[in-house]
Amino acid sequence: MPITQKRTRLEKLQNSWTKATAEERVQFLTWLRQADASGDASVRSLAVPPIASGRYLLPSAISRIRAIMAVRGLAPADVMVEIGFDRNDPSLARALEENASLRLSLVAALESWLIANSSPSAS
Repeated sequence: MPITQKRTRLEKLQNSWTKATAEERVQFLTWLRQADASGDASVRSLAVPPIASGRYLLPSAISRIRAIMAVRGLAPADVMVEIGFDRNDPSLARALEENASLRLSLVAALESWLIANSSPSAS
């Protein structure tokens, strides 16, 4: 009988992340940010890289958004609905195609959406 190694905490976290719904991922990230804001040193080093410079999406974020949209078969309007904005709001489409600026609330919502839709191995 082969000896199996116990999974590490990281492996357990990664497994739980992949099984979590998008809503559960957002809730977890909200909890993580609150812990960071409260000064919890254990999460201070887990800062998520920025997706925008001010109101403008970074090229790396645009690539990640487009990749997720392609895999999931989403249009910019679908993403807008998923993050809680009006389907008819062209902001995201314009930002992706023309590098137009976004409202800061939209940038924040996109950041959470990207994290919730990223695989645990993505960096």
